[in-house]
Amino acid sequence: MNKIKYLIIIFLAGIIPMNYSVIEAQQNENIVNGFIESLELVDNQINISVIDNFGNRFNLNIVNSTEIGLETQSGERWVGNIKEDPNYVLELLNEAQHSLEPVTLTHNGADIITLVSYESSNIKNNLGYLAASFIFLSILFFGYIFIINNKLQILSKKK
Repeated sequence: MNKIKYLIIIFLAGIIPMNYSVIEAQQNENIVNGFIESLELVDNQINISVIDNFGNRFNLNIVNSTEIGLETQSGERWVGNIKEDPNYVLELLNEAQHSLEPVTLTHNGADIITLVSYESSNIKNNLGYLAASFIFLSILFFGYIFIINNKLQILSKKK
């Protein structure tokens, strides 16, 4: 009985710390989840307006030090900043804006520190294809077993 109590205590002690998963930014950073409302390229700096899930508008700047991770229309992940080609980054952000792709960014009040888009893979669609293929293969498998079973019964009757 004591062993069971000790196992339960050890189990609970291992689970309780796992329940506290909180995303936190550094003290001088704020996290915003939302959609891109407008974009403008001014002097190798992109002015971006983002509306969060509560309708709050944030007018921020993407500067050279901003780390960006966006998905292209082909589904590839692009990671970089605006130092090399600000026009390409503006094009990627326009794609994200027109497809209403949600973005997450951290900022320090005026400048964006990081900006990432969600991955476009939809797990519900993938699970639907997985379920359909599983059902199809199951029907094939059990159909094959049914046919083999009938042939074995026919052969056993002939003996």
